[in-house]
Amino acid sequence: MAPLSSITIAGVGPGNPLARTRALDAALSGAEVIILRTAIHPGVEDFVTDSRVVVCDDLYESMGSFDETYAAIADRVLDAAASNRVVYLVPGSAVFGERTVQMIRQRAGEAGIPLTILPAVSALDEIAAAVGIDLLTDRPQLIDAADLAAKVDLEPFSGSQVVLDPTRWAIVSQVFDRRTASDVKHALTRIWPEDYLVTVVRGAGTGDEVIASMPLSELDHVAHDHLTTVVIPPMLWLDAPASPATLFRIIAALRSPEGCPWDREQTHESLSGKVIEEAHEVAEAIALGDPDELRDELGDLLLLVALNAQIAEEAGDFTIEDVFRAVNSKLVRRHPHVFGDVVAETPNDVLKMWTAIKATEKGGNAGSAPALRYDQLPRTMSVVERIRRAEGATLASNQASESDIGAGLLVLIEQALESGVDPESALERAYREKKASTDNHLSIGE
Repeated sequence: MAPLSSITIAGVGPGNPLARTRALDAALSGAEVIILRTAIHPGVEDFVTDSRVVVCDDLYESMGSFDETYAAIADRVLDAAASNRVVYLVPGSAVFGERTVQMIRQRAGEAGIPLTILPAVSALDEIAAAVGIDLLTDRPQLIDAADLAAKVDLEPFSGSQVVLDPTRWAIVSQVFDRRTASDVKHALTRIWPEDYLVTVVRGAGTGDEVIASMPLSELDHVAHDHLTTVVIPPMLWLDAPASPATLFRIIAALRSPEGCPWDREQTHESLSGKVIEEAHEVAEAIALGDPDELRDELGDLLLLVALNAQIAEEAGDFTIEDVFRAVNSKLVRRHPHVFGDVVAETPNDVLKMWTAIKATEKGGNAGSAPALRYDQLPRTMSVVERIRRAEGATLASNQASESDIGAGLLVLIEQALESGVDPESALERAYREKKASTDNHLSIGE
C-alpha cells in the first residue's frame, strides 16, 4: 500500500504524449495532488484540466529571481506532500536540467518523506537523435545557457570559466530568449570562430521541431524560446587554436619520433637562454605599450613553458598537469587574505605575508636563506640588476649623469673585453669582495 505521504517526481517527456512512460501513468492514477512546474509545455495540455492539478507558473510571475522561484516551488511540493501522495511533473526528464528536483530530493530526505524519481525521455535524447549524436561515444558536453550567460557577466574577471573542449560536441540547452542567445554567442566565440556553423534545434520531440544551421555570429538573429537548444559540432584539434589543449598537443607532436628534428633535440639546458630571451621580449612589449606585440610574446613564452614540460614528462620528472597543480596550489596558499580568513588591507601587508609564507615553504624559517641578499636572486639575472635589487636602489632619470657614467662604464667594459675578462664576472667578484670587507669591518668594530 502506498504511504499516506510521498513524492513521486517524473518527467513528461519533451512534448509528444506518446513518449510518456507507463510508470508515469501508474503514478498519476494513484496521485492525490499533481503539481506541474509549468503548464507552458506541449506535453502537459491534457493535465491542466485535472482537478488534482496545481500549476506553479504563478510563482514565476511573482518571484524576483529563478532561485527564489525554484525555492518556492520546492516549498509548494513539500507542503502538499506533508499529508498527500504527490506527483510532481517537470518537462522532459526529471534528471536533466531540473534544479527544483535537487532541492526537493534533499528536503524530502531531511523531512523523512518517501521520494521516487521516474526515468523519462529527455529533450537530450530527442536532440541527439535529431543531429546524429551518440551520447556515450561522442562524449557531448552539456551546459545550461543561463549558467553560460552568468559566466559572461563575470567578465573581465571570469577567469576562463567557460571550459569547453572544441574537439567534442557541445550542447547548450534552454536558450530561451534573444538576450541569452547573445550571451551564449559571446561566450562561445571565445573558443569557436564566428563563422563556425552551429545547429539550432527548437521544440525537439514535440513533433513540430525546427532545425536550422547558421554561423555562430547569427545565433542571436533568430527566434528563441524555452525549448531552444544550440548544438556545436566538434572540430579537428589542429583547427582549434583557441584551446589551451591544442598547444600541448602540438608540442607533443613536434617532440614525437615523427615530429620536428629541431624540437626533438632540445633540452632544458638548450632552452634556458631562450626562456630569458622571451621574457625580455615580453618586458619590451610591455614597455612599448603594444597589446598585439604583448599577446604574441606571451604566446612565445607560454610555448617554452609547454616545451619544457613536455621534455620533463618524457624524462618521467613531471607533467604539465603537475605544473598547473604547483602554481595553483602556491597562489591559493600565498593568498590567505583572498582564499581564506586572513586580513591584509594594504600591498605592504600582502608583501610581508607573502615573504613569511615563502620563507616557511623554502625550509621552515627565513634563516635558511643565503645571508647575502644578492645570492637569494636568480643567477641568470644580470649582475647589475642583482646588485640594484640587493641594495634596494631606486633609479631616477638623470640624463646628464647617465651620459657621463655611461661613457665611463663603456670604457671599462671595452677594456675588460680587450683583456679577455668577462665584465659581469669581474663586477660580481668586486661586489662580493666589497661586501665581505664591509662585513669584516663591522665585526671588528663590534
